[in-house]
Amino acid sequence: MSENEGAERRTYRLTRRRFLAASSAAALAACGPAATPGPSGASVTPTATPGPALKIGMLLPFTKVYAELGNSMQRATKLYLKQKGQALANRPVTVVYEDEANDPVVGAQKTQKFIDSDRVDLMMGIVATPIAYAVRNAIDAAKLIFIETNAGGNALTRTTTDCKPSCKSKYIFRSSFSSYQISYPIGEYFATQKGVKEVFTFVADYGFGTESAADFTSGFTKGGGKITGSLKAPLGSADFLPFVTQLKGQQTKDIYSFFSGTDAINYIRAWTQLGMTAAGYKMNGAGFLTEQDVLKEVGDQASGATTSLFWAVTLDNAENKAFVDAYQKEYSLLPDVFAVQAWDGMQAVDLALQAVKGDTTNKDAFIAALENVKFKSPRGDFEFDKDTHNPIQDIYIREVKVQSGQAVNTIVGKVARVTDPGK
Repeated sequence: MSENEGAERRTYRLTRRRFLAASSAAALAACGPAATPGPSGASVTPTATPGPALKIGMLLPFTKVYAELGNSMQRATKLYLKQKGQALANRPVTVVYEDEANDPVVGAQKTQKFIDSDRVDLMMGIVATPIAYAVRNAIDAAKLIFIETNAGGNALTRTTTDCKPSCKSKYIFRSSFSSYQISYPIGEYFATQKGVKEVFTFVADYGFGTESAADFTSGFTKGGGKITGSLKAPLGSADFLPFVTQLKGQQTKDIYSFFSGTDAINYIRAWTQLGMTAAGYKMNGAGFLTEQDVLKEVGDQASGATTSLFWAVTLDNAENKAFVDAYQKEYSLLPDVFAVQAWDGMQAVDLALQAVKGDTTNKDAFIAALENVKFKSPRGDFEFDKDTHNPIQDIYIREVKVQSGQAVNTIVGKVARVTDPGK
C-alpha cells in the first residue's frame, strides 16, 4: 500500500457527503464571475470558499519548570494566526493545545491522543528533549508531520545507530536548534577569540543539559581550552545556593551553564546572593540562560553574562523589529526566543501549505514543500537543511546589558550559517 493510499484509508479522507458538498461549491464557484468592478472601478475578486479545516496539535508545557516557555509559544502562535485571519492557505485553523507537563509518559499519551482522537493534520511544539525522543517513533509510524519548536536534542535530526536515543525522520522538522548549534560554536569562540583557557561546566541534570555540556566541551577543547570540572543540578531545583556555593569553592572563574525557565531564574538569583561576579566569576552559557523570560524576572542581576543563540530581541533587521513591535502591542511583553521559534514554525507551515495549495493529504508533496521553504525571519534568513530538517542559521554571541531600563541581550559576535553535522 502506498503512503497516499494509506492516507486515504485513515481519517484524512473525505466522506462522500463532504466530497459532494465540496464538488457543489466548486461548481457554483466556476459558474460565478471571476471579478466585479469595485466602487473605485478597480477589480474585486470574490472571496474564495474556505477549504476544509486545518487541525494542528500543539504539545507544550503549561505547568512545572518550563511553563512560561509554553505560554510564550502559545502567545506567538495565536498572534500569527490572528494576523492571518485564523486561516492558512484558505483553510480555517483549529489548534488543539495539550500540556506535556515535562513528562515523557504524559507527552507520549498526548501525542497518541492527537493521532487517534483529535486526528490532527500536523503536530507542533515540545520543549524538553526527553519528550521529543519519547514520541519520535509514534510520530514516524503515524506519518504525521511534526514541527519541533524547541527541544534541541541532537539525535532528533541525526542518523544514529539503531535510532538510539532517537533519530531523524522524514516527517520531523525543527524550527529551533540542535544542542550542537548553540553549544559548540561558543566553546570554540571562547577558546580561539576570547582567549579563555579554562572553564568549569554546570548544567541541568537531564538529556539536553548533558548534550549541551558535551558539545561546548568539544568546541572548547578543539580550540585548546581545558575543562577543569563539572557539576549538575536536578531539573526543577528550588534551591541553587548549595550548587553555587560549590562553584565558588573551586578556582576556575569562567562557568559554562545550561539552564532555562525557572531553573535559570533561581540560578542567577543564587549567583547574585553569593556575590559571584564581585568574586571574579563569569557567567556564560547557552542562550536560554538569559532569555527574555528570565531577564524580565532577574533584570540587571544577569548583567555581563555571555551566551550564544540564534536570536536576540535587539537583533537589527526589519522582520525582528516588526515582530517585536507586534508582540509588545498584543501582550505588553518583550518576546523571547521561544516565541520566535513558534512564529517561525508557523510561517514555515504557512508557506509550505501555500505551495501545495492547502493539501496536507499528500505527505511527500508537503514534506518537499517544507524542505524548500526559505524566508526572512526575526532571526535572519531561515531555511531547513534538506538532509536533517534542522535549520541552518547564524549563531550570535550575546552579552546582557541594561538598555532603556530593561535587561536585554546585545550582539557582540557572530558565527555564520551553522549547520548540525547530522550524525
